[in-house]
Amino acid sequence: MRRHNLSLVLRLLASQGPRSRASVAAVSGLTRATVSSLVADLIDRGLVKEGGTESDQRVGRPATMLELDGSQLVTLGMEIDVGFTAVLANDLAGNCVYRRRRQISGASLAFESLLPTLVKELRRAIETVQAGGRRVVGLTVAVPGIVDMEHGVVTRAPNLAWRMAPLGERLQAALGPQLPITIDNEANLGALAEYRIGPHAGTNHLVYLMAVNGVGAGIVIDGVVFRGASGAGGEVGHTTVQPKGLPCACGSVGCWETTVSMRALLFDAVPDLAAGILRDRRLSPEAKLAPVIARATANDPVALKGLRTFGRWLGIGLANIIDTFNPQVILLAGFIPWVAPWVMEEARKAWLANSLGESAELCKVEISTLGFSAAALGGAIHASERLFAFPTLVPIPSRPI
Repeated sequence: MRRHNLSLVLRLLASQGPRSRASVAAVSGLTRATVSSLVADLIDRGLVKEGGTESDQRVGRPATMLELDGSQLVTLGMEIDVGFTAVLANDLAGNCVYRRRRQISGASLAFESLLPTLVKELRRAIETVQAGGRRVVGLTVAVPGIVDMEHGVVTRAPNLAWRMAPLGERLQAALGPQLPITIDNEANLGALAEYRIGPHAGTNHLVYLMAVNGVGAGIVIDGVVFRGASGAGGEVGHTTVQPKGLPCACGSVGCWETTVSMRALLFDAVPDLAAGILRDRRLSPEAKLAPVIARATANDPVALKGLRTFGRWLGIGLANIIDTFNPQVILLAGFIPWVAPWVMEEARKAWLANSLGESAELCKVEISTLGFSAAALGGAIHASERLFAFPTLVPIPSRPI
């Protein structure tokens, strides 16, 4: 009950702005004595601070105002993908205090091989934040695969070749038991970032489609991220569009991912360069796309044909999403914004031709503006929202005797 009431007071101050203790009591229905005790706890945790005084003309001593603090508290979001990892840190007011992306150029993406790099990047972020006088109070990690959030296990990540990887447990052991850690799917966290702070924030039926090495969707239904019964909700990249198509990393054939991934685009648009680009782990997603964009800009017929093919397959998959989830908006992310000038016309033709007219008319298809680190941003947001729901996850700093 106390944890619930701490969250109630904290959310009230976050949503409605500074208030006196008496006002918090009146709005929340809690007694003044209870509010005073809760506020003292939240102040000790660094989540609330006392501000100015109430500026009305009532008789008596002006009341001290309470307001959301969190300027010294930071949450981390980490994104893991094939070829790169990104870490972002926000204070609880949403201000970015740290950002770093690192290319992963090692020979292996195997879980045990990659884990030391992940721990090193997180320790670097934590040490940098602490050097600035702040505390890290939460971490959410985004991975390109199916996640058992309750146990912190990556059930399956085809493009990393991970199965039943105990990522949460291993990070907890490396970083210490005091840091709350959550693991989630990268598209889910990208969708959360869009829903909270993107240009379409607050849209209750939203799909965030992310294409990098794989393809996945984060789906918001009635304002809640949909994860499905086992965490596999949104794995639209593994819906079948070509029953006799190319083999997919998931083990099936003809998945939508085989037609609209980075690999598919490169082999369609720059077939002479594709294999070499994909072998080079030092290349960022932007660098991998550079030859495609250069040739398309120069009106190379092979590149333009490949981009049209990509656009047609993109539109076919979008038609399935439109008819299945009936969203108000679909936001295209990952590398799609970079090639949008050459693919969107074909994509639009395909989704209009292959979806129900009523659903297609309602749905806007837009380009995401949050960039390649959207999932890391969503991770930081998720970690902060978890603290608003469970304020006791923020420890009270020990005081010198």
